[in-house]
Amino acid sequence: MRRRRNRRLQLERSGPWIGVGGLVIVLWFAIASYLYAPWWGVLLNLVLIIPQVIVLRRWMKSRPAWCVLVPVIGTALSVLVAFVGAHYWGWSH
Repeated sequence: MRRRRNRRLQLERSGPWIGVGGLVIVLWFAIASYLYAPWWGVLLNLVLIIPQVIVLRRWMKSRPAWCVLVPVIGTALSVLVAFVGAHYWGWSH
């Protein structure tokens, strides 16, 4: 009979790395917004990443497991900006 190993995700160790990888994806979303947004919309998306980087950097030591939430919230924020831009600010190409 085989022994089962406890293979839980150890967010205390991997959480910050997952957060950094997620922020790279959020950065890609922000840069790709040039397809539908004016220059100031792309700039708005890029500026919104700055507080996310600051929060992620602070949480790396104090709350490493919570770092996973930063890119999730960043993605939701990017989607919200795209929705508001398309529906209320008239973004379309």
